Parts: sequence; structure tokens; C-alpha cells
Amino acid sequence: MRSRFAAFPIVAALAASGCGDSGDKPASAASTPAVAQGPYGLYVRTVTRQDIKRTARRRDEHSPHQSAPPAGRYRLVIAKGGAQDVIKVTDPDGFTVDMDMNVTPGKLSLTSYVDPIRAFCGPEVPEQATYSFRSAGDSLTLRPRASDGCADRDSLLTGTWAKA
Repeated sequence: MRSRFAAFPIVAALAASGCGDSGDKPASAASTPAVAQGPYGLYVRTVTRQDIKRTARRRDEHSPHQSAPPAGRYRLVIAKGGAQDVIKVTDPDGFTVDMDMNVTPGKLSLTSYVDPIRAFCGPEVPEQATYSFRSAGDSLTLRPRASDGCADRDSLLTGTWAKA
């Protein structure tokens, strides 16, 4: 990850919004526009040394701001936001990276870092990435839709996460 310092994980509140008819009758499921279903929630997964090694060729560890992330238990929060949704990844030491994103069916489009100081990769690597997702029961599987140029983000996000 780019820079490391202790950070308290922040769990975003899930914002609920509703639309109803402007007439006299109450809003019903039939009269409410469909909301894109996303994999919102809290997940955990153990990132292994093999996960990190898989992307080693794309990692620039010679940069003073770039080091491999630690193996261990990670937390993932995917939450609805006011303007954009957010994805937050917290490593075993409590370091959190959060990115704005858009959710469409089966796809997470990561657009920008909430705080560029807390990033997966240095500024020479594009912030934007797109991941496909598949939810089944209490698990969430993430995969890059195209190669992710950020080795650390790919190492950490790619895989199957369990609902916490």
C-alpha cells in the first residue's frame, strides 16, 4: 500500500432513500423505481501470501511509498453514499483505504480515492478500476473486469469474501 499509518476504520452508514407517488395513494413496491441491487454490507476475508505474490510483477516496491500489504484478515465495507457509494478495505493493522464507486448490476466501478494519502498504489497507477461481483448466500466474489494496474488493490479485493 502507498503509505501506512494507524487509522481508525470508519463504517459508513447505509443511507436509505425512497421514492413515492405524489398522489393520495401510498407508495408500493410496484410504484417505486427499482434500486440497483449492490453487495452492500460488511465482509471479511483472509488475504494470503499467495494472494500478494500473485501480483508481485506489477508491484513497484522500489518506490519509497510502495510496500506489499500484509497478509492476514481484512475487512471490506461496501456502503451507499449520498453522491456516490463507497468501498473501504481495512488491513489487519487497522490501515483503511476508501474509494468512491458506482454500483451497477454485477459491476463495481471504483472512481477515486476519498483521501489520496491513503491509497492502494502510488499516483503513477490509475485510480480507476472495475470489478465484477457475484453474491451467493453470505459470500461475495470480486474479480477485476480487466487487468487492474494496481497490484495491491488486485491482491486484496480479488477473491471470495464472507459476510460478517
